[in-house]
Amino acid sequence: MNEPGQPPKHLLHLFLHIGRLLEERLRAPLAREGVHHGQGRVLDALAHHGPLTVGELAAGLHIAQPTATIMAQRMQAAGLLERSVDADDTRRVTLTLTPRGRSAAQAVHRAWHQVEDALCQSLSAAERPHLRRLLERLRNGLGGADPRCTNVKERSDETDESDETVATVPRPARSRARHQPSRPRPSRPRPSRPRPSKPH
Repeated sequence: MNEPGQPPKHLLHLFLHIGRLLEERLRAPLAREGVHHGQGRVLDALAHHGPLTVGELAAGLHIAQPTATIMAQRMQAAGLLERSVDADDTRRVTLTLTPRGRSAAQAVHRAWHQVEDALCQSLSAAERPHLRRLLERLRNGLGGADPRCTNVKERSDETDESDETVATVPRPARSRARHQPSRPRPSRPRPSRPRPSKPH
């Protein structure tokens, strides 16, 4: 709370403080499932979308791909997910939840709902959707997006490929008259000049 006559605290301070409080509320219930706080979003993404590549997961959660790779390796060691390498492209690694991972994802969702309910107790039913819209606008303004849109890039890549195919279709031939070589114009006969008559 601000002291009388003191300028209001930065809005960023409130966001950071709320984030820290939320993390503390989530740490204990997730730890009981053997899940680290940062792994909850990975479990949620795989539970909603099914198998994802490391690149898709990193793009959807807005984290660096090396970070997603290390996290996936640790979660594999904990028995939460499986990593399979594409036989045709060894750089392509697909992540899939194990039965234990699916159970942990359900526990994550329960913990999220409990903390969200506690967070919104001071808000009316009409204020909650309004708060969500404001937060989404702030997130989008920072360049974020809904993690549920993970597969949009794949669809856009397919569209790009089809566009390239269309672009390679040969264009119809232009009118022949435009490309016909110009015919040589017939030479006009030059008028013969009269020869001067020889003197007799």
